[in-house]
Amino acid sequence: MRGKYTGVSRGWLGLFSLIYTVLLIVFGVGLSFALTFGRETQMRRALTNSASLTSFQQTITASAVKVETGADLPVAPQGNLVTKTTLARGLRTGLAVSANFGQVPQTSKAIDWSFISTDPDSASKLTLAPLLKEIDQRTAASLQKQGQAYPAAIRTQVKAAVQEHFDKVILDTMMAHGIGLAYPMFALFSQTAAIVGGILAAAVLLVMRAVSHSWARWLRVSGRITYLIALLAGLGALLAALPAFAPYIKLSGVGTPVILQMQAQFVPVWQHVAGIVAIVGLVMAGLGQLLRLREKRTPAAN
Repeated sequence: MRGKYTGVSRGWLGLFSLIYTVLLIVFGVGLSFALTFGRETQMRRALTNSASLTSFQQTITASAVKVETGADLPVAPQGNLVTKTTLARGLRTGLAVSANFGQVPQTSKAIDWSFISTDPDSASKLTLAPLLKEIDQRTAASLQKQGQAYPAAIRTQVKAAVQEHFDKVILDTMMAHGIGLAYPMFALFSQTAAIVGGILAAAVLLVMRAVSHSWARWLRVSGRITYLIALLAGLGALLAALPAFAPYIKLSGVGTPVILQMQAQFVPVWQHVAGIVAIVGLVMAGLGQLLRLREKRTPAAN
């Protein structure tokens, strides 16, 4: 077998080793993202834990207060204008609809039907009615505590302004044309990259086996490439876990605290994927070395 390994074979092995390296990276990145961004349960945990809900609560309250005071509200309401429970229900529902390419998954347990629009002419499958109702009620309660009158005419005007604002920002900008539209495509892309990258990488490994003319050589070369790429990926995952990177990641409507929660939720999965691939590579390289030693001890068999 060793006698068949020529300079041409070495060249082909080097070429397909490069191709395998690229495909392994595509497979690893695709699998890591598919297991995190591509899994609705993982995203749901990251978006609806306490820290993330607090960030959304503060953002929505500040935005609502700004709109209300701009719509002739006598004084600014105090306290949070939306509860974490309502936010969690809305986020779970919006995520489920987004993950299903804008369609309502009829059997999903994450769906809260009070957030699903019953208007057949509505461009969105979602409604913010529970959220808007809570903002209105809490605004009125806050003004009452402050001893401030809240005439019906002004209340109707403020409610209309708040609804128009959040319908545009959340339903239109975010869900219809922003992150809600991009998320399912990104998840699908990640899953496709993992599947296609894995299949092509396996095919290239078979070609590498043919041109290497030796099990020992094939295992050593492919194993070393595998664990080296996995070690670099693990290092990349460690860097991705640094909180310093969070402020530089910009997602529409998603604050830095939410990005930090995604880091905490997703990076361990990426590290586990890199670790498993590294172990596979080390085992392959180790077997190749053992076979090489065996070949040296039995030269006549080669």
